[in-house]
Amino acid sequence: MSKKTQFLIVFLAFIILGACFKVMVLVEGFTEVRPVNAIPVPAGLLFGPIGGLACACGNLVADFFGTLAWSSSLGFIGNFAAAYLPYKLWYLFYDERPNLHGVKKIVCYIWISLIAALAVSWMIATGLWLIFQLHIENMGLYIILNDFVFAVIFGIPVFSVVTSDDVGMVGAPPIPDRIKLSKRAKRICMAAYNAILIPLCYWTWLGDDNLKLLTGLLSVPAVILTVILML
Repeated sequence: MSKKTQFLIVFLAFIILGACFKVMVLVEGFTEVRPVNAIPVPAGLLFGPIGGLACACGNLVADFFGTLAWSSSLGFIGNFAAAYLPYKLWYLFYDERPNLHGVKKIVCYIWISLIAALAVSWMIATGLWLIFQLHIENMGLYIILNDFVFAVIFGIPVFSVVTSDDVGMVGAPPIPDRIKLSKRAKRICMAAYNAILIPLCYWTWLGDDNLKLLTGLLSVPAVILTVILML
C-alpha cells in the first residue's frame, strides 16, 4: 500500500467520523464526544508518521464543521502526537512491528495509549490556558477520556482484526531515531514524561492563576521530553 493511499484512508475516515459526531457537544466550539479518537493510535502503529499527519489534517478539516479557530492549531499538533507518539513508544519495548498477538502486547498498547492521551491533554488544554488565555473547565479530562477510552474500546479490536493473519496488514517499520539515545535512556525519559504530565494535566484542570507560572515552567521539560521521545 502506497503512502498516498495510507494517508487518504486515515484522512477520509477521520473527516467522516469527526464531522458526524460534531453534534455531540461537550464544550461548545471546542470539543465533543469523539469516537473518531479511536483512529490515531492504530493509524500511528500501522502507518507511522503518515498516519499521524493524516490524523492531524483530518482533524483540521473536520473542524470546519463547527469548531475551526486559531486554537485548532493545537488540535493539529495534538492529533499528530496522538498517532505518532504511540508508534515511537512501541519500539522502546518491541523490535518487531506493532501487533496485539499476546497479553503483554495488549498491555503495551493500553499503556502507550494512556501516555499519548496525557500528552495530548497537556498540549491542547494547557496550550489553550497559557497561550490563548482560555481555561475551559474539564477540557483536559474530556481530551483524556476521548483519546484513551475510544483508543482502547474501539482501537484494540480494530487493530487486532487488521493485523490478524486473515487480513494480513503489518505495522509500520521503525524509522531511525534522530536523537541517539539507548532504549534504557529513552525508557527513563518516558517515565519522567509520565511523572511530569500528570501534575501538568491536573494543574490545568484546576485553572488556578497561581499555578500558571509553575505550569509554564514545568511545560519546558515536557516539551523537551516530547521532542526526545518523538525524534
